[in-house]
Amino acid sequence: MDFEGRARIHSHLDIAPLIDIVFLLLVFFMLTSTFLVPEAIELELPESKSSMPTEITPVIVSLSQTGQLALNGESIELEQLQQAIEPLITQNGAAAITLKSDARTEVQLLLKVMDEIRAAGGTNVGLATITK
Repeated sequence: MDFEGRARIHSHLDIAPLIDIVFLLLVFFMLTSTFLVPEAIELELPESKSSMPTEITPVIVSLSQTGQLALNGESIELEQLQQAIEPLITQNGAAAITLKSDARTEVQLLLKVMDEIRAAGGTNVGLATITK
């Protein structure tokens, strides 16, 4: 028995608008997300009332409380610091060097790192701090 009055209902899902929305969401999140380069070692910078903001320097040396060193985000040993920093200093001329040291680092260790930087020819060394 076939009823002529009823037609079959064909339903289908058009996914073109769905693809458009997913693509727009993808583009939105790609444009609004920030891409930060993580530091090689975690530091808690010392506080200072007299600190002055300066420009970003091309050479950054990081020193953790345990004595772990990083040059521009790459781990390095203290004995290799002078040899690794010499080409960067000659390449950038008289560029300033930023030394990021943890607030709880021993002073003697900090002075050893500064001596290695000066032995490589770095005369303009700045200690990174946060403003109190």
